[in-house]
Amino acid sequence: MRFMTNHRFVDHVSINELRRMTNLAPISSIIRSRVLKLYGHIKRSEAGLSKIALEGMIEGKCSKGRQCKRWRDNVHEWSGCNINELNTITQDRSFWRGVSHVCAHSAAGRESEP
Repeated sequence: MRFMTNHRFVDHVSINELRRMTNLAPISSIIRSRVLKLYGHIKRSEAGLSKIALEGMIEGKCSKGRQCKRWRDNVHEWSGCNINELNTITQDRSFWRGVSHVCAHSAAGRESEP
């Protein structure tokens, strides 16, 4: 963005100001939007390695300490729905597109605040 606006780092222009000048969305909202779209795409697919990897369970013992955050946990957190609701919502493609769009843009609104 600094290259697009012709501001150098030593000019002390904040990233929020540069984002306002260029009208670009925060990168995290773009990532959330793409993750949610991919999640819906995988859940609507019949069967395949990606669906098995998303829904599959791995045998063995859990490691000590805090559990790792899974991809599905992020989708659950961002959408505000439980896993059963997500399974039914993703089957309706147009509704899921709206949900993923709203979730991504609500994340962008939270980031712009200091």
